[in-house]
Amino acid sequence: MGKRYIATAALALFLSGQVHAADLGSAAPEASVFRPWYIHVGAMGVIFDEGASITLGGTPVPGVSATADDNFTVGFEVGYRFTPNIAVSFTAGFPPSTTLTGTGPLAGIDLGRVTYGPAVLSAHYHFTNFGPLFQPYLGAGVNYTLVWNEKDRAVRDLKVDNAFGFVLQAGIESDISEHWGSFVDVKKIFLTTDATGLVGGVPATADIDLNPWILMGGVTYRF
Repeated sequence: MGKRYIATAALALFLSGQVHAADLGSAAPEASVFRPWYIHVGAMGVIFDEGASITLGGTPVPGVSATADDNFTVGFEVGYRFTPNIAVSFTAGFPPSTTLTGTGPLAGIDLGRVTYGPAVLSAHYHFTNFGPLFQPYLGAGVNYTLVWNEKDRAVRDLKVDNAFGFVLQAGIESDISEHWGSFVDVKKIFLTTDATGLVGGVPATADIDLNPWILMGGVTYRF
């Protein structure tokens, strides 16, 4: 399911660029005062590329893993351009909740539910030589995922650690007017966390690779 979302998002990113560059080329806004601050607001999708290794009572359980439900929420990004090409930004979203489900011998079992808040600090380079309606960019940064709440299911006393991760980023911006524009953005987060709890009274630990794709698109405001 996650790969289908990723392919769809990549296609949308490409088509968006083609529309802005070709169909709207004649409506490009004239050059104006450089406005370093900007805000992105829009829909955000969190698509997990997950896996887990689980132990019970200190013994690894072969063939057991876990999946995490993909999430959709509202995201925002605040950025500052030092020059027209070099910028930094902070990205976050309204905290969504995901359900952890077992696979293998635990297939279909609801292990627990986690509410989390992903946050990304990144730096990026913007390519401005294509005109204001088609400005692709590439970047990299760090993620900190804060776990707000855990709810027990099959796993009792569930605890999931906050975690840091490395981020790669790409996107396209389009300036429609002096202040307003649109954007699409894709981030890949390389994220691993640890979880603990009790399964049938037996201590359980899990090393979970989440590695989510963060897909976002919406409106830009510059000031």
